[in-house]
Amino acid sequence: MSTTSNKDVVRRYFSEVVDKKNEAILEQLWTQDCVVHRPDGPTIRGIEEFRVGLKERVLDVYSEFVTTIHDLIAEGDFVACRLSHRAVHRKDWTSRLGRHAVAGRAVSWSSNTNFRFHDGKIAEEWVERDELGMLIDLGIVAPAGK
Repeated sequence: MSTTSNKDVVRRYFSEVVDKKNEAILEQLWTQDCVVHRPDGPTIRGIEEFRVGLKERVLDVYSEFVTTIHDLIAEGDFVACRLSHRAVHRKDWTSRLGRHAVAGRAVSWSSNTNFRFHDGKIAEEWVERDELGMLIDLGIVAPAGK
């Protein structure tokens, strides 16, 4: 597949699956044996485990979710994505610092996400997000001197 096609798959993943909560198309975009590396949990292996993680970490947690892609850079089978998210919490949120009562509150954060493709589908994802910025935005932690 071309780098343009791979970038289109990334755009479609964020706009249709994450933002519009359309998990029915996951198999069109992800390989069955996909691997996902996230900062907030163990490595996810396989489409079914990914589906459960997506539901537990995104689809069930946020009532609204909007992704803005700032940059997509593709070379060979890799796509690097610099993006930001804005979301509204539906219920409590669990960060690496614990569980937080944030239902109804909006939060914004930036992320750098890298994808590896195989046969036109996402085979692997690495996510790095500004979780400290999320905690500050939600008022859970405060910068020194504030």
